[in-house]
Amino acid sequence: MPYISASGQVVDSRSPWRLSIIPDMIWGFINFIILFFQTMINPNKTARSDKYTSDYRRPGGGGGGGPSRRMGGFGGRGGNAPGPPPMAGGGG
Repeated sequence: MPYISASGQVVDSRSPWRLSIIPDMIWGFINFIILFFQTMINPNKTARSDKYTSDYRRPGGGGGGGPSRRMGGFGGRGGNAPGPPPMAGGGG
């Protein structure tokens, strides 16, 4: 990911062996722990803020509470899928 260096130049990537990686890793760990415990207390909390949501259901609650169509799964309940292959080992 490109970034702007201290001298003002656009650089394609930073070196993984830079000295500032140590405080970056420490602050990343601290931020992860803080967000972890904040979400334990308030499950609607995100890294952005409380006003964002990840609930992608349609507004109004229509559809009886379930999905409008079946997503994936196993079984031969219709459809044009081929049957399973025969068992190995002969069987005779």
